[in-house]
Amino acid sequence: MKAGQKHIKIIGGGLVGVEIAYILARNGFVVHIFDKEQPSMCEIEKNIPFLTEMQEELLTWNSPSYLTAKRLGVSLENIKHDFVEMMKEKLKSFSNVSFIEAEIDEINLDELTLVSTGNNTTTPLIDNLTKYIGENKIAFFHPEPMLLENIDTNHLHHEHEDFYHVNLSEEEYNAVCEYLKRHRAFYNNDSLVNEISVEKRAECNSLRTFLRPIYSENSKSHASIRLKKQGDDFILLDFYSALSDGEQTELIKHISAFENAMIKRFSKLYKRTYLRSTMCLNEYMQVKNHPNLFFAGSFLGIGGVYENLLVANYVAYNLMNASLGRNLEEYPKNSITKLICEKLLQKSALNNMLLSLDYDIIKKSDCLNFKTDEILKFREKYHGKFLEKGCRS
Repeated sequence: MKAGQKHIKIIGGGLVGVEIAYILARNGFVVHIFDKEQPSMCEIEKNIPFLTEMQEELLTWNSPSYLTAKRLGVSLENIKHDFVEMMKEKLKSFSNVSFIEAEIDEINLDELTLVSTGNNTTTPLIDNLTKYIGENKIAFFHPEPMLLENIDTNHLHHEHEDFYHVNLSEEEYNAVCEYLKRHRAFYNNDSLVNEISVEKRAECNSLRTFLRPIYSENSKSHASIRLKKQGDDFILLDFYSALSDGEQTELIKHISAFENAMIKRFSKLYKRTYLRSTMCLNEYMQVKNHPNLFFAGSFLGIGGVYENLLVANYVAYNLMNASLGRNLEEYPKNSITKLICEKLLQKSALNNMLLSLDYDIIKKSDCLNFKTDEILKFREKYHGKFLEKGCRS
């Protein structure tokens, strides 16, 4: 599987890995996808800046995922795990695509390889990648809040918009504290997780600073839990736990407002790892000094489905270039894809956070001069032969 043999290895079978594999397969390349079971995908924010512009650009790229979602009436703003599984099943019908259910712990630099493992990359692979990217990565724990349904609304106190709170009596608060102290599940010696987990706060007798009481004319409380309404369900704010699912189910029964509630999504604490892309990648999303190693997806530090798909299409074409021994080409001029890549590689504080098309990172004025025909020129000039089949079907 060396460069020039039209074989490309993809590590990670999430949305980005599948997107790139689909483009490569439709253009005659042999693709080996190393995949493992992925956790269900979470919903993302529905209010996305520059959504129309990104959709138009994905259409110009002939993005397989975007075109499939558009045909099926599926919203990528609210992408589900089932959509990725459906795309995988479509890929399995290609004779030049093979799925291998295995984790890759070591990179072989003789193979043309794309890493699209997302931010759940395994520790052994990250350790191996350190040989090629150095210590240019950022790791932190990402909390996912608990989501409840069937809450007794008689116990809810409205604050503003979709925000509410539930009051806890001193007896309820003490019962919660005692339960958390008996079922400690925080990560050993990890200060970041210990800071945000309710069980660690209970052990330190400081849980009430997290569940600080909210007073009003009509209610008095010893402590309060804040919630945000999502449809008919409620997200528990600032209530993050590493307890098991069964223990979390038992825990909420100590609170009268949640006595008959059901946990629709359990709280989790995920370790996320991202590249410090500006330090170890060039403009082609290729590792500096290691031309057979490319990256795409949220492992780059890009947040947002649309942003990731745009970069994925650009990387896919340069993977084809690399496989055929051609020179790589920079992102198309006057495109959102170019803007994302440039911001990603910009040496600034932005590289220490997730990059997405947000108003504090990219201004509306930055998007005024985008021309999708620049992408067509890019594709026609360097990959004209690949346009015959396209990716529209």
